[in-house]
Amino acid sequence: MNAQPPRRTIAPFEPALDNEAPLAVFDLDGTLVDTAPDLTGALNHCLQLAGLPALHVDDVRPHAGRGARAILRLGYEMAGREADEASLTEQLPRFLERYGAHIADDSRPFPGAVEALDRLRRAGFRLAICTNKTESLAQRLLAELGLAGDFVAICGSDTFAGRKPDPVHLLGTVSLARGTAARSVMIGDTDTDMEAARRAGLRSVLVDFGYDPCPAARAKADLVVTHFREIDASALFRLMETVAAD
Repeated sequence: MNAQPPRRTIAPFEPALDNEAPLAVFDLDGTLVDTAPDLTGALNHCLQLAGLPALHVDDVRPHAGRGARAILRLGYEMAGREADEASLTEQLPRFLERYGAHIADDSRPFPGAVEALDRLRRAGFRLAICTNKTESLAQRLLAELGLAGDFVAICGSDTFAGRKPDPVHLLGTVSLARGTAARSVMIGDTDTDMEAARRAGLRSVLVDFGYDPCPAARAKADLVVTHFREIDASALFRLMETVAAD
């Protein structure tokens, strides 16, 4: 197992307890954290048990934000075997157990992500997570990386009745974080994230270094960035101002 990232000590920050504090809502896999290495490890564990060849992380990375079943289906299909429902149902618990036990062996925040979180918090932003990972796995990953304390809400695919792109997921996250849609921005790497923001009435930022910044996602994003250094309070406030102008 690789050495864990150093723990950060962050000064406690509590903005005014009203709904006017700005909120930055982040996707997790492929946006804040490169989780593809540990997802690949869980997949290859399952493929080995099925007598199938392992995949390289570069094969898995473009699909890593689509969920466990999609990743398992990819492994079977690349081996030339049909990914029938019986096989997927049998393998899914193995995948999740393996992944949960090794969730932060090699997963790391993307370059500049931690610094961006610190910049936004110092500028008075609340921070939240809205991910299609289950809430328990999201909590565990962020805790292992020493980041859980940065967020006032961590919401997964099972936190609400719907999941992205269903707006109930994103709007529920905003509400739980004591924010408002007009004062919030969604930051993600996929069309699912951008579509969720569009349906919920939030401005959106697409990170084009993520797993699936496809043309549809680019077309819907209000801002596309190539590095986390481009995400700061001034950039997000400019997006919020366009909501008021609409």
